[in-house]
Amino acid sequence: MSDTRDSVESLAELFRTLGHPLRLQILMQIIEGEFCVQEIGERLDRNQPNISQHLSVLRDRNVVTPERQGKRVCYRMADERIAAIVKNALEIMSSESGQ
Repeated sequence: MSDTRDSVESLAELFRTLGHPLRLQILMQIIEGEFCVQEIGERLDRNQPNISQHLSVLRDRNVVTPERQGKRVCYRMADERIAAIVKNALEIMSSESGQ
């Protein structure tokens, strides 16, 4: 029972992490491929400190993985199964809004 409870808590934490609209927008970019902070900011028309703050949350929760490339830090998905969760949820929401 404790394992199930721990799993449920971990899943709830993941959903809390994914529950911020800007974090989801950031993830939708990173799902497409590896991007650096500045590129994500430009694509989403947001400032770099704001993007970095949300990437820090995603990194701390092991949703994304950073990689230093010279002076830049780029991010990729840490686990493609999380990308699949986001894609599936978007597909569900798109099909529901189309009904």
